[in-house]
Amino acid sequence: MSHSRKFALAAVSLLAGVVLGHTSGQAQEVLRIGGVIYGNHSSVRAIKEVFVPEVEKNTGGRYTVEIYSNAELGGNAEIVQQTRNGTIFGAFVSSAWVTSYVPELGAGGLPFLFGSREDAFRTFDSDAADPVREAMREAGFEPLGFMELGFRHITTSSKFVTSPEDLAGMRIRLQANPVHMETFRLLGASPVQIDGGELFAALNQGVADGQENPYTVISMFKLDEAKQKYLSQTGHFYDILTFIGSKHILDKMSEADRNAILAAAQKATQLQREYAAEEEDDFRAALLEKGVEMKEITPEQRAAFQKTTAPLYDTVAEDLGEEFVDEFVATARGE
Repeated sequence: MSHSRKFALAAVSLLAGVVLGHTSGQAQEVLRIGGVIYGNHSSVRAIKEVFVPEVEKNTGGRYTVEIYSNAELGGNAEIVQQTRNGTIFGAFVSSAWVTSYVPELGAGGLPFLFGSREDAFRTFDSDAADPVREAMREAGFEPLGFMELGFRHITTSSKFVTSPEDLAGMRIRLQANPVHMETFRLLGASPVQIDGGELFAALNQGVADGQENPYTVISMFKLDEAKQKYLSQTGHFYDILTFIGSKHILDKMSEADRNAILAAAQKATQLQREYAAEEEDDFRAALLEKGVEMKEITPEQRAAFQKTTAPLYDTVAEDLGEEFVDEFVATARGE
């Protein structure tokens, strides 16, 4: 073989090694993760700072991660479906968008269930949430982590909401969570389901009179600029941000790579929870600086909301199983 021929083959071999990502001959795979929330959110930061480097390092470069935020891969419903069928590796979305596949997540969406974020984390990290994790896997998702989206508050364009009567006939935008939708029906509102990526336009055009979200989302999506000037600090739901992976993709991996990815996801989840706690006050302050008016409901007003929505606990227990829901609720309340 001529010298030039040997050189050409060596160059081709080197190029192949670069394309494959490592010299073992196994192609490097890119794990794509999508979300609707903006790129400076605590979830994106934690995934970028911990999950991305840990996956590449601990799989020996066999896997790398690409993050697509701000609905680059589609809306919430789309990226959840893409994760389920293995088109993308994963997603970070409100648990509301997974409940259509995993009804058990509805237990975590019960109104006025959690008194603090610590109560929520304790519950979702406990054995009481095992049925949720099992149901997620059966539906085609791997629960990579339960992150924080936060307590949800009501905003409107016209008034504060401090009683169920204030919601009578109001068109309130909600996520695709049956428990959330029924909660607001019980409160007298007319729920309107709109994807997060379309929320600003819908509020600005008057398709909905109001909406409910954590401070972070209200601020990052600039909903104050969509006529949402009144924020009632109801904290009616605590919203988990589900970090989900495609079970279809994970099941094809070696045990070592799969375990490395799951471990990296847990580290990212813990960091995100820390970031979320730190930034909540900052986002609240940012809304106040922009002129959003806020009012915290009193214990008596909260009790009125709780009384009106209490029947939903029995409904959810009938649908999901009393033993599961009773244990979940008891754990949430520290009983």
